[in-house]
Amino acid sequence: MANFGVDVTIVEFLDRMVPTEDADISKELAKHYKKLGVKVLTSTAVKKVEDTGSGVKVTVAPAAGGDEQVLEAGKFLAAFGFAPRTKGYGLENTGVSVSERGAIEIDDFGRTNVDHVYAIGDCTGKMMLAHVAEAMGIVAAETINGAETMPVAFDFVPRATYCNPQIASFGYSEAQAKERGYDVKTASFPFSANGKAMGLGEPIGFVKVVADAEHNEIIGAHMIGPSVTELLPVLTLAQHWDLTADEVARNVFAHPTLGEAVKEAVHGIAGHMINF
Repeated sequence: MANFGVDVTIVEFLDRMVPTEDADISKELAKHYKKLGVKVLTSTAVKKVEDTGSGVKVTVAPAAGGDEQVLEAGKFLAAFGFAPRTKGYGLENTGVSVSERGAIEIDDFGRTNVDHVYAIGDCTGKMMLAHVAEAMGIVAAETINGAETMPVAFDFVPRATYCNPQIASFGYSEAQAKERGYDVKTASFPFSANGKAMGLGEPIGFVKVVADAEHNEIIGAHMIGPSVTELLPVLTLAQHWDLTADEVARNVFAHPTLGEAVKEAVHGIAGHMINF
């Protein structure tokens, strides 16, 4: 909307934008939204919304308490996340177990507590992403048919946010890895030093790789910049099949490509970057 000249204000209850992403991603996105002219109010709660007929008045206040202020706008968009939709289908007649939050409870292979009843996707309350549902469907179908299969590793599936600039991530953030007891090593490479990004006129953002310092195992990656969602597969594949940063660093990346930013970050984990 801001790109079309609309005056936009974002109200975020938590203390930073995209709070489920790595903290460095949040800082970078906030920087670019400021340049774009988007006003961002973090640590701010929405107290009341009033439809005036010609627009809307939104009362906000600091999340920790404090003076209220009223924002006036033409349109108001509320985004509060997702919830499983399991009512209205007769599910209650099957005996299938449902959690307190309304999600169908399953095991690692999509099986419910009722024989021959499987569930995948958003109704299970797992990661509510289309590609996750597809992966869960494959596992369930293979299980039903007795084929060789393996569970979806939800901690390491790719996540994509199609804002501008794009955000892409998988695995653990730097903080999450430390909380889990890893000896953490990180390396970041900016797109301002990437030839393809310069050629596209989008030399913004970076690639950040998180690894276990003991063996240089890749346990997360966090990217913001041009078409970064396309760059995830090389890293998720490496993590899935236990390739270390040292091994991925031996892979040859074509030039000029955005993927070279991934290469450089991986080189940073393995030893040193070549072009920065």
